[in-house]
Amino acid sequence: MIDIGFYQLAQRRAEAVLPPLVTKALAAGHRILVRTPDPALLAKLDTALWTQAPDSFIPHGIDTEVGPDRAPTQPVLLTTTATPAANAADCLAQIGDDLPDDLTGLARILFLFDADGLETARARWRIVSRLETARPAYWRESEDGRFEKAG
Repeated sequence: MIDIGFYQLAQRRAEAVLPPLVTKALAAGHRILVRTPDPALLAKLDTALWTQAPDSFIPHGIDTEVGPDRAPTQPVLLTTTATPAANAADCLAQIGDDLPDDLTGLARILFLFDADGLETARARWRIVSRLETARPAYWRESEDGRFEKAG
């Protein structure tokens, strides 16, 4: 069963929301692929993962910087193009764009989207909510910046 969290961003940007979500996924034993089509956002996410909290460390690398030999060793791999196989990820954090059609090997998906991605998220929700192998949940960001389960 794949747990798919649809996270609608309203107050904060992805670089503020992603580090705590990744921290929780790592604590649960997941290997994570963070994918966005936007190279500028990828750089912001990299910085956020390094600086999110002074008392914590989120081990990660960017696929184009660590190279194909070291990518598989990264517990968190950031990319614009790679698939979860690049670091044997069982958790995909997709920011912007759409989820892949093939979800094989994934146990958890974090699908972050803003108002511009709302229609894509709705279309994907309709698809995954009919799958017997998926458990989708919709999380809306409240005015105080916390996520509340809305569906």
